[in-house]
Amino acid sequence: MRNAIILILAAVLLFGCAGGGQPQGTGGGGGTPQLPGTGPAQPECTPSYAFSELEAGTLSETAKVVATVTCADGKTLLLKVDGNEEASVTIGGNATQPQALEFYPKKVGTLKVTIEDETGTLYSRDWSVNALGSEDISGLDYDGVSFKEWRAMAMDVQNPIAPDRVRIFMKRIAYKTQKGTEIVVDIRRDDSGSPGGIVASVKRPINATTLTDNWINFDFDAPPSLAAGKYWVVVRIEQSENVNLVSDVVNVHYVGDKNGDPNTYTRQMLLDVDMASGMASETSWQPLSYDRTYSIMLTKK
Repeated sequence: MRNAIILILAAVLLFGCAGGGQPQGTGGGGGTPQLPGTGPAQPECTPSYAFSELEAGTLSETAKVVATVTCADGKTLLLKVDGNEEASVTIGGNATQPQALEFYPKKVGTLKVTIEDETGTLYSRDWSVNALGSEDISGLDYDGVSFKEWRAMAMDVQNPIAPDRVRIFMKRIAYKTQKGTEIVVDIRRDDSGSPGGIVASVKRPINATTLTDNWINFDFDAPPSLAAGKYWVVVRIEQSENVNLVSDVVNVHYVGDKNGDPNTYTRQMLLDVDMASGMASETSWQPLSYDRTYSIMLTKK
């Protein structure tokens, strides 16, 4: 009897209890146990991209395209403007995520914006970029500019640019002008909310204008390099002969509100004129009498 009990206990230890010989931990059912790390096959993660709309740009002002990416871990997106790399981002992780690419235009016109990865071009758009300033030429309002009355309008430059032209919608009001009279256009630094030191200057004979309204171009021989900041475009007249007899005048177009308070981005200077010599000396910049915006643009061809 004792020997029979020992044999039964040995059999239980060898084959297991009440399992019919099935190993423990397999979940039953008589299936084949899975080996560690061999679960069901995962679906392939294929990169996908969607891009936001690209709005019209303005010289020097920051623009942005948002790329919504999925399954793009480790990929680098390059944004180019006319073939020049302007922004990049490297994706971390495969989860769907937005990635902003910020850049700015350095010239005016229709530019080509592309976004690429190592496989090729993912996005391509024609981008319209406007000059910095005001191109509004509605209405019939003008301010005179002469050797004794100067006008100025501020420009906020967001990012570094090298403009090569100022455009002004203007006309002259006299058919005959004095010999040697020139229109002078300066780009000046800001000095406590008024025009300060000259950064660049360009001159054109007064007869470059016409008796009717036209956009007149003032091209710099050497485009100035402007860092981000506030600058002023100053329009003035240099007149060297018989200044007491005739004052040559050009008219600069503006759009304004005659009932509006003076703004902070236009100024005028009324110079002191010595009646004996006819020479004018600078005074100080003053606000205009009411709100107005001159039709002046800073541009890069």
